[in-house]
Amino acid sequence: MSEKDQIRVKDRNDLIAAVPYLLGFPPEDSLVCVVVDDDRIRFLARLDLSVAAEGPELPEATSHLAELLARYGQQAIILGYGTPDRVGPVAELLRAALLAANVELFDAIRVTDDRYYCLNCDGECPPEGIAYNPSTSTLPAEATYEGIAPMPSRTALEDLIAPITGPRREAMRTASLAAFQRLHTMLFNSAATRADVTDGESSGSPAHVLQNGVEAVQQAIGVAARGELLSDDAAAWLTAVLTIPEVRDHAWRAIDGSEPHRRLWIDVTRRAILEATAAPACLLAIAAYLGGDGALANIAVYRSLQADPGYSLARLLHGSLIAGVAPQVWRDATIGTTD
Repeated sequence: MSEKDQIRVKDRNDLIAAVPYLLGFPPEDSLVCVVVDDDRIRFLARLDLSVAAEGPELPEATSHLAELLARYGQQAIILGYGTPDRVGPVAELLRAALLAANVELFDAIRVTDDRYYCLNCDGECPPEGIAYNPSTSTLPAEATYEGIAPMPSRTALEDLIAPITGPRREAMRTASLAAFQRLHTMLFNSAATRADVTDGESSGSPAHVLQNGVEAVQQAIGVAARGELLSDDAAAWLTAVLTIPEVRDHAWRAIDGSEPHRRLWIDVTRRAILEATAAPACLLAIAAYLGGDGALANIAVYRSLQADPGYSLARLLHGSLIAGVAPQVWRDATIGTTD
């Protein structure tokens, strides 16, 4: 999140209170590593212990994470969320990786519902742990004032972009079939080279088709700015024209990370038929990324790649999220490279 370099923590209680706001959800079965500098949080990353425990490449994953953290500072804190047998071994691997990357491990704790336990064995924590109370920290109030609020869980964040169901789903499928037929007819009847829009990676579309697509994007942004939702027909047409890379690229370059853009692409992602989900989900990931919501960005880009594992823009963004590239750096670097 973009505000984390402004957050100052005074103690462990502050840090524990801050993590759900920085991640976007309360971590579970996770290892969170925070880079600090002069008591300010500069960067944080989360390692999913359920994935880490199953993967044979855990040493490489912790080494990569340590190298990433080293780009942001020379002091780090580990917070483990889970049972001792899940947290301990991975924390030890990360500790060694941080040392190899010349990053000092400033502190390491395991956090439960109401207590934390020291992992650095310095004798400071009793065996029964130390009670903490996030409500005594001012950080949640400061984050709320800035408009930052965590979801109850990662699952709740995933539910935020879950596909619509029932009659609404059927209505959108009907509208989408009509929209794709309309686009197909426009392309077929054009004297220009026909574009293949079925794989989401076509190019060379006729000028009048591109103009229609750009207009659909601009109209959608205008509707979102007024706090309104697109009609089924408008949403379906938008998902259809977004299968044209030039239109999609116009859409992502228009994204500014604002709340209206975030709402727009959440709505369109939820309403898109499976075959047309990759583009709006990727655009949502970009909106979240530019808005400082890394948790939503990761979930949205995963949704895009689920719909189309080869989707080039989503793959590019996914790599940048893993590497911890700053949003504006990514945006500047990818202009003209996503076709």
